[in-house]
Amino acid sequence: MDSSSLLSYLQKSYPNRISLKLNDFRDITSGWETQIFSFDLEWSTKRGKMQEGLIVRIYTPGVGAKKAERESTVMTQLSRVGYPVPRIHLTETDDSTLGNPFIIMDRIEGSTLNDKFALSDVENDKWVMVFSRLFVKLHKLDWKYFVADSRSYHPEDPFYIVKSKIAEARESLKHHKKQELNPVVDWLHKRIDCVPCKKLSIIHGDFHPMNVMIDSQQNPFVIDWGAAKISDFRNDLAWTLLLTRAYSTKENRDFFLDGYQRTVGHDIEEIEYFEVFAILRRLFDVSVSLDEGATELGMREDAVEMMKEQMGHVRVVYNLLGVLTDITIPEIETWIDSFSK
Repeated sequence: MDSSSLLSYLQKSYPNRISLKLNDFRDITSGWETQIFSFDLEWSTKRGKMQEGLIVRIYTPGVGAKKAERESTVMTQLSRVGYPVPRIHLTETDDSTLGNPFIIMDRIEGSTLNDKFALSDVENDKWVMVFSRLFVKLHKLDWKYFVADSRSYHPEDPFYIVKSKIAEARESLKHHKKQELNPVVDWLHKRIDCVPCKKLSIIHGDFHPMNVMIDSQQNPFVIDWGAAKISDFRNDLAWTLLLTRAYSTKENRDFFLDGYQRTVGHDIEEIEYFEVFAILRRLFDVSVSLDEGATELGMREDAVEMMKEQMGHVRVVYNLLGVLTDITIPEIETWIDSFSK
């Protein structure tokens, strides 16, 4: 996407904005799934010039249309119930318009929560509690507000979600010929009875400090909702803990878990079971992307190069699998070694 074509689209979308201009168009992409540009929009009114700082989040063609629509819908719903997210301005799911689906939203002027953690250890406890309160607040929202038919999630069956995730995992492994990961699914299946879901939640799917923005008034906003869904909140928490352990340390993983537990007022049961689920997700995503290309899973083409550069974290994830389950997978060890050289 280039700035001139985006400006043409915006001029058609906002015909009443006189002398509409697009300034400071910059690529600020940092993740695997979408390309992100920052820009300023300026136009004239009788009261003078108006300006907005905006973000355009661009998805891969094809499967990206559903992701864009889902993310836009979830963020709009979250805003309506008072959860802090950037305001959505426009959503485009038609690939033919500018070549990719995209959404345009407010740009939060500030820094990420990750930047706050890096500044000083003195305030880390303060910021981990900001993070934890946001996380718990999300999981306590009424999940029924975010779905058209709550009956499709079978809330009366505490094992429906975990059984569905296991069935989905088996189907994905079969489709992508990743049967070497079946022992992990078998391990999870044998322990289903230990993890009933007591309450369904809306979950983020990638909740980490890089996805929490802190504005100039110290107000937090949560971004990157492309993986949001209804599930057991422990899937969300476990993913956060796994990423923290993989990219940081076990001590920081425990620090985040402690913050969450302090916020809810009790220990989280069987969290390591859900960390094994998170390990399966990470090994599957990376393995398929390296073998078939990242676009196969709806990620950007150059995400593969980023994965190769971050292979050290994949090794940490795989090693943790052994610690938690005693499972070893020679095929996974081989490709980790091959991309680590």
